[in-house]
This record gives sequence, C-alpha cells and structure tokens, in this order.
Amino acid sequence: MKNNQHIAELLLSMDAAEQSPAPDPDRREKDLRQVLETNPGVSVLPAVARLGRRWKTLALAGSTVAATAALIIVPALSGGDPAFATWTAAPGQLSGTERDNAVSDCLRSRESVGGGMYADDLAAADVAIAERRGAWTTVVLTGADGFEATCTTDASAPWFNKGSFGSIGKPFPGESLSARGVRATELGTGVISDKPLSMAAGRVGADVTAIVYTSAAGKRIEATVSKGQFAFWLPGAEITNSSDQRVPIEVTFVDNSKETLYLSL
Repeated sequence: MKNNQHIAELLLSMDAAEQSPAPDPDRREKDLRQVLETNPGVSVLPAVARLGRRWKTLALAGSTVAATAALIIVPALSGGDPAFATWTAAPGQLSGTERDNAVSDCLRSRESVGGGMYADDLAAADVAIAERRGAWTTVVLTGADGFEATCTTDASAPWFNKGSFGSIGKPFPGESLSARGVRATELGTGVISDKPLSMAAGRVGADVTAIVYTSAAGKRIEATVSKGQFAFWLPGAEITNSSDQRVPIEVTFVDNSKETLYLSL
C-alpha cells in the first residue's frame, strides 16, 4: 500500500493539470525514472484511474511497473467528440495518402516520448496495422526485440487539436509466441475529451487469422490481425481493469477452427 501511494504521488507530480505553476521538466524526468525502478510486482492501475484524462506518460509492463519491459502509455487530451459517433465495429484498411499521413502522425507523436529513448526503434519500425473505424485511425508499428508503438487518433480533428492515444515500448522483449497464441500488450480504458474508450492490442501467433470481441451490448467487434499483431477498440469503459479482468475473444485459426481465448495482462 505504501508503494502504491508513493507511485501515485510520483504520477501526479508529472501531471501538469494537477499543479500550479507548471511542473519542472527535470523533476518529471527524475520521477519517471523512479517509477521505472519501482518494484515490478506493484500494480499502478488505481493511480492511473485517478489521473483520468489528464495523465501524461506512464511506464507499464502489462499492468505493473518494470524497468526492463515497459510500455509508455500516451493518451490524447483532445479530439473524440463528435467523432465517436462515426466509430464502426468492422475496421477498414488505410491506403495511399491517408495511410501515409496516419503513419507519419504516429511517428511524430511518439518521437519525443521518454526523451527520445525510442527514436532509433521508430526509425526502423515496420507498419503492422493501419486501420480506420469511422473518423478514427489506428496504427501499430513494430520492430526488433519486441518493440511496439500504437496510435489511435481522431483523424477528423483539426491539426491544432489532434491527439493520439496509445503506447510505445518493448513490453516483452525476446519473448516467443506459439502458433496459436495471443498475447495482449495493451489492454484497458483510456479517455479522450472526457469520452472513455476500451483498447486491446498485442501479438498473435502465425496460425491466428481473425479475432472477434463481443461487447456487453452484444455487438461483434472485429479486430485487425496483420503481421503478427492485432488491435481493436470500442467507445466506452468496458475493459476497465486489465490486471484482474480476463477479456474473452473468439479466435479463428488458419484451419478455420475457432476457440475462445482470454486476454489479460
């Protein structure tokens, strides 16, 4: 409990919305290093929930802090309304200039995270997923040693008011996955313009061809599965506790067989 309280205090020190005057950048960097060095067994999700839409960056490995296998969660503070009304359960693929712009925006939004610590990984990254759901685009970039960067953006927002929700890091470096395996690296709820969205993304084995999530309202939401990665999201706070919740998904394999698997972190 003491560690949880300490982590929450550190996260708040990095949150400009909670402070006046603005926090010192050097202190933010020091605090982030302290969070990364904290006991990997301590859950920080309650602290994230309290920070709401104002949280800036948070290093996570699954639902816990770790120095060697971290994701930096980078939520947007803008966009989303009324774009949520355009969301679709079935994704469309981005192509041409639209795809190029979405990938470029993702790279640009992630290049300074962590003081540029992933600049080389971004420069060498491949595009695994580039999808559209209504006004929203999602890009997943991958690279060596388990590198991943994800960006979900309201593409209809003006350039001066556009944000990108997602993550960047190496959550499980060097880890192999079975041919029929599915591993979530991002799972939970974020907030854009006070509107919650539930996100799931991660890796799939070579035999996985499709993933469907059935929402609480009974809507079948198709994930994009491409180049060893998967991603889907939906409006609402449906996936809220990624440390305890096991999220059921229907997985289709290359032989057309299906199986219910569970996502967790």
